[in-house]
Amino acid sequence: MTLDEELLAAARRAGTASAAAQDKADVAKAVYHHAVLRLHRAGGSMREIADALKMSHQRVHQIVEQSKRVERCWFCARAADQVGKLMAGPAALICDLCVASAEVGEVGDCSFCGETKPVHHGAEARICRKCLDFSAAVITEATVSEAASPR
Repeated sequence: MTLDEELLAAARRAGTASAAAQDKADVAKAVYHHAVLRLHRAGGSMREIADALKMSHQRVHQIVEQSKRVERCWFCARAADQVGKLMAGPAALICDLCVASAEVGEVGDCSFCGETKPVHHGAEARICRKCLDFSAAVITEATVSEAASPR
């Protein structure tokens, strides 16, 4: 039996739309976590933040504790206070400076998504073009969000 070409095309379009929506949701989640961290760093207690955002105190605690591991870029070794932003992946961190200047080349395993594809090699990690683009989007959105928020 052969597949119906129209249904196959519709399924491919739906898959592409789903992937784009997931990417957008992932960026929004990263920006949300960054905003929660900014509230905490500005002096908000975890309980106050949890109550105001209608989330559990434990979830705020997880977000804050996760950020404490953010120390330095795994690509250039710059400390967090030496760069504008650090983007955390599941197994590596990359700064805004490296995101802007990274060039993908040799094939390797991406430290962010785990896929084998052309990657940028850093001192301790590798990152593919898709994850670089995602990191750039998160950094841009976080910067725009910070600029728009009242001080």
